[in-house]
Formats: sequence, C-alpha cells, structure tokens
Amino acid sequence: MNWTRAGDLGLWAGLSSLVLLESGARNDPAWMQAICLAVLAAAVLLRRTRPVIALSLVIATEAVILTIGLGTTLGVPVALIPAISLLSYVSGRRETQLRQFVLMAVAQLAGLLILGLVIHPDVPAAEAVLSWLLLLLLSLLVVVLPWLIGRYRAQQVLLATAGWDRAERIEREHRMEIAQERLRERSRIAEDMHDSVGHELSLIALRAAALEVDADLPERHRRAATELREAAATATERLGEIIGVLRDGEASVVPAQESVAELVDRAAASGLAVKLVQEGAAELSPMVDRAVHRIVQESLTNASKHAPGGEVTVTVTRTSQAVEVRVVNTAADEVVVASNSGGRGLAGLAERVRLVGGVLSAAPRSTGGFEVLARIPPAGGKPEAPVESATADERATVRRNARRGLITAVAAPMAIGSVVGMVALGYYMIVGYSSVLRPADYDAIQLGQPVDQVEQRLPTMQMLDPPSGRLAEPKDWSCRFYRPDVPFSATYTYRLCFRGGVLVAKDIVATGSVQPTPEGTP
Repeated sequence: MNWTRAGDLGLWAGLSSLVLLESGARNDPAWMQAICLAVLAAAVLLRRTRPVIALSLVIATEAVILTIGLGTTLGVPVALIPAISLLSYVSGRRETQLRQFVLMAVAQLAGLLILGLVIHPDVPAAEAVLSWLLLLLLSLLVVVLPWLIGRYRAQQVLLATAGWDRAERIEREHRMEIAQERLRERSRIAEDMHDSVGHELSLIALRAAALEVDADLPERHRRAATELREAAATATERLGEIIGVLRDGEASVVPAQESVAELVDRAAASGLAVKLVQEGAAELSPMVDRAVHRIVQESLTNASKHAPGGEVTVTVTRTSQAVEVRVVNTAADEVVVASNSGGRGLAGLAERVRLVGGVLSAAPRSTGGFEVLARIPPAGGKPEAPVESATADERATVRRNARRGLITAVAAPMAIGSVVGMVALGYYMIVGYSSVLRPADYDAIQLGQPVDQVEQRLPTMQMLDPPSGRLAEPKDWSCRFYRPDVPFSATYTYRLCFRGGVLVAKDIVATGSVQPTPEGTP
C-alpha cells in the first residue's frame, strides 16, 4: 500500500467515524449506515479525478436523508456536513470549470425541493419553500464558501508556479542572449572580412587586370598578372564561403576610419573610373556617417567585381531632412562571368541602413548598369521599442486572477446570501400578509360549522411559523394557524382545529411573552 492509498483510507475512516457516531446515537438501521459508508468511500476515491461527481454523491445522499428523516429520529443530517465541506474545497482546488459546479449545485437544490414536496405532500408548500430557502442559505456556508476558498488557493498555487516558470524562462533567455551575442560577434567578423578584406581583394584584382592588358609589359609579366587576378578572384570566392559559415545574422560594425572622399580616391588610384559629387554640408551622426561609408564601399566593390571597365558616379547629398547616397555604375565593357556571391553584401547593407532609420534600394537600371540609392535621417532613426516580456504579462494575468479569486471568495457568498435572504424575507412577508384572519371574521366563525363554510372566511395561506407546540392537540385533529394582523405586529395567533370536516376548536394562542388581549377588550 502506497502513501496515497493510506491517506485515502485514513480520510475515509475519519469521515466514517462521524457517521457511525451519529447514526449509532440515533439507532439507524444497518443498511442506512452501509449506504453512507459506501458513498463516502466512492467520494474519497473520486475526489482527485472527478471532484464534482464525488461532491454530488455526498450532497445527494444528504438530501435524501434530510427528506426521508424529516419528522423522525433517523438519518445523519450533521455527520455528512464535514465531508461535504471538504469535498467542496477539493472541488474548488482541482476543478477549473465553474459551469460544472454551478450546474451540479442547481440540480441538487432543485432535486431537494422536488423530493421534499413529493415525499411529504402533507406539509404546506409555503412551509416547504421557506425551509428550502433556509437550506439554501446554509449551503452557502457549507458548500459555496469552501469551494471559493479552494478556488482562491488554486490561484495562489498557479501564481507560485508561474513565478518558478518565469525564473526558468529568464535563465533560458539569458543563455539565449549569450548565444546571440556570440552569433553577433561572428557576424561582426564576417562583416569586417567582407567589407575590408573583400574590398581590398577586389582592388587587387582590378590592378592585376590593368597590368594584364598593359602592352608595355613583357608576356611573362602579363601572364603573372593574369594568375594574380585569377588568384584574387579565387580568394574572393573562398572568402565568401568563410563568411557564409561565420554569418548567422546581420549586425552593424564600425568601418575603417576614413572619409568617403578618401575611399573614392583610393578606388580611383586602383584604376576604377569613379567620380564623387558631394552636395550640402549638414552634420551627420557618427552611426549615419559610418553607414554612408559602408554604402559607398560596398557599391564600389560590387561595381569593380560585376562591371569592370564601367564608370561609377558617387553622389552624396546632405540636407537637414536626410542624407541621400546614390551610387550609379554603367554597364561593363566586356562580358563578365557570373559569380555566386549570394547577395550577402547588399543584404547586410540593407540591414545596416534600416538600423539607422533609413531605406535602401538596389536594382539594375533600364539603360544598363546598376544603381544603389539610400536615404537616411541625419540624426539616425529612433531606437527600437523594447519588447514586452510574455512572462511578465502571464504573471500579471495570474496575479489579477488571484486577486479576483480573493474578492470572489469573500464577496460572492455575501452577495448570494443577501439575495437569498431578501428572497426569503420577501416570501415570508407575502405569506404573512396572505395568512391574516381579521378579528371580525374570527368572531363570526362558530364551532360545529363544516370546513367548507369556515374556509369561505379564511385567508388563502396559513402561517409559516405557527406555535403548534403550546397547546395539546389530539391525533385526529387537524389544526390551522392564522395571524390577526400583519407580521411583527401581534403577540398572538388564531388556531382553528377540525375533526371529521367540522370545526371543533378555536383558540387564541400566545406567540410571545405578552399575554394576548382579545379584540374589543380594553
């Protein structure tokens, strides 16, 4: 036997002992005790997987016992209450569907009222309804309140679990940030290799091509220049492969500390037909200035690689609203073998421009050649808004639900009790006003009159709380009680007793500590 089963057995033994003690004191039959013990055993076993069903079994048993044992000494109306409260708490802890609990409670209460009216037809309906309303008020303390406490406790546990989940998620996010920082560093290395080394290799290939077509050089030197150009091209391809391995994302890097004019002059000295046009003198932020440098550097590298012999025009226009960089190259003078560069340079360039709040476009021109155009705010773009933590939102939601659960646990029983109390009071007042027998009608009723004649003067209802135990009544008498005035205004009632369909007694019965004063007596 494991600890779970041992706990179940102990719980069943504790609840069963209460039933046996009360049932033994009432001398209940053995079959009734056996049914109660069997129901408790089933409820204990079902409380983990089907808590609402377990609760409904015990409540149904209690309802049947209350109905059958009404007016007798049989039954255990008190011993099952601890089991009902405990199972209500467990149901609140484990059952997340409010609809199932509400449906079960409504069905049990309606069944109790219907069963009472069917089994005890001799009890006046008004008295049965009032008793049912009192039981409804009691069920708020015995059933609803423990269920709400269990529901609130479940919200607390959920909040604690969400806190641990958040801690684990923060740890995972920290590890991910470390991994992303490594990837960003690898991306920076790839960018440096592409922008700096790749640019220099392109210039070497461009110079070697110029030596290759120089007629003043001997044939041996021109072949060496050809080999040098081919080696530079091969090195560029190998560099692209290495960059593809290193780069897992795009990241902005700090370029070489040289101006755009110096960059263009260096490219022109290498044999590239390039011209620089600068307009405006607006001051640029450091990040925007670096981005402009990278745009020109990448465009010149692509022009020397894909359009050798073509002319390149670099135009940088600075205004207070934006800086515009336009790099245009004409078509190549000779057929160029397509290289598998993958477009990583332009992709990284577009990401860099986006990070500083600008836009970049790169496309072939209709007249031939290629054009790169970028527009960037001089001060750069706004930093990206921080991303809200999904874990923080989840924790806030759980806390909000826990607070609502606490408010519900306190306010709901009070609100429901107030409503039921008002309904019960209203029903009591309606019955009270409908059971008033005026003193003149009472005086007009005579002993020996048949019941049909007497009922012509009687009100539609009888009292809900008659003082039936203050006067002895023979077993063959059927007595009715009526008020002489509206509720809470008189200290006596009228009693009319019938036997064999004939009025045999009419009395004035005191309902308080003040002796009744007959009508018309000073």
